[in-house]
Amino acid sequence: MADFQPDSLLLTSYFEGKISDPAVKADIEAYIGSGKDAAFIQACMEAAWNNTSDAASDEAADGDWRRFRRLAGISVPHRKMYPQLAAAATLLLLVAVAGWLFLKPKRQEVAHAWKTVTAAPGAPHQLQLPDGSQVTIFPGSSVSYHMEFNSPLREVRLSGRAFFQVTGTAQRPFFVNTGKYTTQVLGTSFEIDDRHMLAVTLISGKVRLLGNHGQRLTELQPNQQAVIDKQAGSFRLTNVEAEVVTAWTAGKLSFDQEQLHTVCADLQQWYKTPIRIKREELLQKRVTAEFRQLPLSAVMEILSQTAGFRYRQEKDTMVIY
Repeated sequence: MADFQPDSLLLTSYFEGKISDPAVKADIEAYIGSGKDAAFIQACMEAAWNNTSDAASDEAADGDWRRFRRLAGISVPHRKMYPQLAAAATLLLLVAVAGWLFLKPKRQEVAHAWKTVTAAPGAPHQLQLPDGSQVTIFPGSSVSYHMEFNSPLREVRLSGRAFFQVTGTAQRPFFVNTGKYTTQVLGTSFEIDDRHMLAVTLISGKVRLLGNHGQRLTELQPNQQAVIDKQAGSFRLTNVEAEVVTAWTAGKLSFDQEQLHTVCADLQQWYKTPIRIKREELLQKRVTAEFRQLPLSAVMEILSQTAGFRYRQEKDTMVIY
């Protein structure tokens, strides 16, 4: 299957020897043999090792993990796993952990189901993940997490914008997937906005931004923001006031030289009211403004004076002209 892309739970289960369906196993082995996403494959291997070593009577030693890495064809961190090594690693890994697999209790297979939580227009939505991490979801945005989220490899998928306060556990890394890019976290608070360009803003702690093949792009320090042009594949790292960027989590909308069409996209989600800009030259108009608990009519009046446009209400739509 050319487009087959296993998630972390499925790939980890494969390395633990739990996949019995021949068709699924063949798809996974073809994916590993392709040499893609080497860092992701390595992370799943490590999760499988941790799962199996936890079941043993004695705690696994560092030397055991080094032997495991050698068997799996991983000699240096972040080294590319070539297809022939990856294919061999599939078989060698199963031999390396076979002793534990036969001794550990059999667990019932669970459906590979993801739960999606969407914030309705009108207000942010508060979500607590199974590990205690807190997520504030921007109106109209969605966060998905696996029903077996509380496992060695925590992963969520984001569509839109959200603020995360992640419970720190060094043995269980936390990943936020936004299509081609992944944000890797240990314990920290940060925001990801994936609506127009991908913007990752760090409040506290440290996060690492990974590319499409698991390669490290950059690491952020507090009050830094990485902005990625997803079409060009380029990114820039800038210093920002992170508390201003994330002010919406406290009910305050703040815009600093944002284009008017971006501002209106936020407003229509926040106020549950469609907004249409009729004059094309207004789309790129830059706006700097801040609003806290104001009705939409008051917001539009302030914007019309600062950005130089007129507006009217047509049925349920606000029209800017």
